[in-house]
Amino acid sequence: MPRAVPIENRRDRIVALVKSCGFMAVEELARRFDVSVQTIRTDLRDLQEQGRIFRRHGKAGPAPTPDNTSYENREVWNRNGKRALATQLTNLIPEGCTIAIGTGTTAELAAQSLSQHRNLTVLTNNIHVVLTLQNAPGVTLRLSGGTVRTRDLDVIGADSADFFGCYHAEFGIVSVGGMTPEGDLMDFNMDEVRARRALVQCCDHAILLVDDRKIGRNALCRDGHAGDFKTVILNSPPSDALQKRLVQNRTSLIIAS
Repeated sequence: MPRAVPIENRRDRIVALVKSCGFMAVEELARRFDVSVQTIRTDLRDLQEQGRIFRRHGKAGPAPTPDNTSYENREVWNRNGKRALATQLTNLIPEGCTIAIGTGTTAELAAQSLSQHRNLTVLTNNIHVVLTLQNAPGVTLRLSGGTVRTRDLDVIGADSADFFGCYHAEFGIVSVGGMTPEGDLMDFNMDEVRARRALVQCCDHAILLVDDRKIGRNALCRDGHAGDFKTVILNSPPSDALQKRLVQNRTSLIIAS
C-alpha cells in the first residue's frame, strides 16, 4: 500500500503538477495521489483561497497571473500565427472606412496589415497602432486621452471607454488575453474589459482575433464570448462546442492558415 503523502507536500505537488500539465480533473488528481475525490476537492478549495490554483468546471489549473506578460515577450509569441490572422483581416476591411482598434500585440500586427489601405480613419487607445499607421496614405488617427500604461503604450479604463463611446466605427478589431476552448473571453483586469466592451459597442462589425497560443490561457477576468462578435478569426480549428455556439449566433468564422 503506498505511503500517504503529508497534506502540505501533497498540496505543493498539486500546484506544481497543474503548472506543468495545465488543467486536470479532480478524479485524475485523486488517482495520482491515492486519496478520495472529496480530499482533493478540499485541497483545491483551500489552494484557490490562497491564490495558488484556479478551479473551473471540476478541474484545477494554474492560478491566473494578475497582469499580462511584458509587451516585448508577447511580441515574439506565436508571431507567425498572429501574422496569419492579420493577413486574413486585411481582406475584410475596405479602404476609406472608420476602424476602432484595441490594445495588444495582435492589434499592432493588424494595424501593420492595414498600413497600405488608403483614407482610413482609425480610433484607438493603442500608441503602437498610432506609430504603425502614422504614414498610411490619407490616414486620420484619433487617440484616446487618459493615463498611458507605459509598459504597453496603451490607454485603458474610464478614459478609453468614454473615448470609444463618443464615436461610431464601421469596423472594430480586438484581441483578448485568453480564451477558453469553449469561447469564453479572458482578460487580465477590468480596465481592459471595459475598454474592449466600449470599442465593440461603438462599431457595426466587431472582429475578434485569437491566435492558438491564447486558447486555454488563464487570465483573471472573464467577460463575453467569441459568439458575441460578427466575425472571429482563428489560426487553428475551434472546439466542437465553440463551433456550435458560433453557428447558433451566426458568427462568421475564418481559419487563417
